[in-house]
Amino acid sequence: MVNFSKFKYISLSSSILIILLGFIITFAINKGFAHSLDFNGGLRTVIEAPSDKQRESIQKFFTDEGIDSVIILLDKEKNHYQIDVGLDAEKKIINYNLKASGGAERNNKPIIEEYITMLKNGLNLTDESILSADQVGAIVGKELTSTGISLLLYTLFIMAIYLSFRFEFKFALGASAALIHDLLISLAFMGAFQIKPSVPIIAALLTILGYSINDTIVIFDRIRENLSGKVERSFSEVINISINQTLGRTINTSVATLISVLAIVIGGAVELYDFAYVLIFGVVIGTYSSIFIAAPIIEIYEGFFPKKA
Repeated sequence: MVNFSKFKYISLSSSILIILLGFIITFAINKGFAHSLDFNGGLRTVIEAPSDKQRESIQKFFTDEGIDSVIILLDKEKNHYQIDVGLDAEKKIINYNLKASGGAERNNKPIIEEYITMLKNGLNLTDESILSADQVGAIVGKELTSTGISLLLYTLFIMAIYLSFRFEFKFALGASAALIHDLLISLAFMGAFQIKPSVPIIAALLTILGYSINDTIVIFDRIRENLSGKVERSFSEVINISINQTLGRTINTSVATLISVLAIVIGGAVELYDFAYVLIFGVVIGTYSSIFIAAPIIEIYEGFFPKKA
């Protein structure tokens, strides 16, 4: 039987260091989280590309111009693509059009019109090929950011209340600490690897929290069952026994979940890669936190505030 208790301070310290390192890389090296059209505003178009223009050639066009873009295939048969670029590309778009027109003035056109002109010239599109073109403002991005943060905080709060009623306060404390750990380390991962925040990413984070709490509750249930047993054991022994008893189920569940998420990556769904990467990382971290964060927290709490018989 593995003695998980002896790793509690090592695991807690390691997690804190990893989170700090991730945020240091995010803000000191990467200068913040990656810009996202959903949260920072930008330009979004849906086009019907010529048959000789596939994702790779479209991506190459933007890369050659130094413009960061997200290209999503909407309809393979009709060759429809959604293209997102940030507002920080405004100067590059205008400069491209100036070069294409031989330096002629653009008469201060709105940036969305400049962008459409660039697409027409660069990708050989016609007016009919531009199916839609919109500019997402920063106000919308701020609202999405506020909504996303609120959803995550409400989720943590509701789960803490639920666990306080179902178990005891110390269990709610351990589960809440694990969920906050999962959220912070996932954000640090996104920032360090510059994964763009988006609505699907928020869905991934909420899924991670739900997955993590499910694992944690399974372990907590077993702890409660073993505490009510006739055999007298220390709280530390009960935790170790409970984790070992549920370890097989925890690993099998995690592997089965990872297989389904890996199918997204193997299947080549490029537009869902970021979603899949965050979810894969979150499943692994959620499993880890149930064993090495939630359980140690309640063991440490019990050491400071032992329950009286």
